[in-house]
Amino acid sequence: MKIEEQEIPSLIRQGKDRVVIPLLYKILFPKVKAYILRNRGSKEDADDVFQDAVLLFYTQVVENKFNDKYTVYGYVYRLSINRWLNKIRKDKKLVFVEGLQDEEDRVDERADMRALNVLLNHENVLRKLFSGIGEKCIEILTYTIYYNLMLEDIVLRMGFTSEGAVKMQLKRCKGKLYKEIEKDPSLIEKLKGNE
Repeated sequence: MKIEEQEIPSLIRQGKDRVVIPLLYKILFPKVKAYILRNRGSKEDADDVFQDAVLLFYTQVVENKFNDKYTVYGYVYRLSINRWLNKIRKDKKLVFVEGLQDEEDRVDERADMRALNVLLNHENVLRKLFSGIGEKCIEILTYTIYYNLMLEDIVLRMGFTSEGAVKMQLKRCKGKLYKEIEKDPSLIEKLKGNE
């Protein structure tokens, strides 16, 4: 039985996932694994990330939350890559903290402590800057600026009804942020390290 990509969601809804899931593994897993191996990962990382992405996709299809305008292969691939990037970011934070506890590298530890102090200072400035814009704005700005997520991904993560709704909220949040900067322009100088 030859399965077309656009048939996959309806086949899952019909309970024919035993045919569809192996197809996803056959077509997409080698690409995801190659990407992860090129980007400091292992085969086990690729297995975990891809399994999580397929499970999320499957759940979204079953719960009618998958938007059929997306291509299945592109969507599952992007889910996998986003999961991998999130794992790398999380692991970097852990590695940094573990590095501070290593007693053999005292010189590096002092440099790390200076860097940490600069980061904490920036974090305090950012906390003050963002305190007036609200949690939802902080979340959407983080997704767009720090994680560089596409609007369609933000729709899924934050439960917006459309990409247009995300754009409107993003515009409002940027406006709020600009007003906070206007209230206290010295915050930008502090972030640049000029104060």
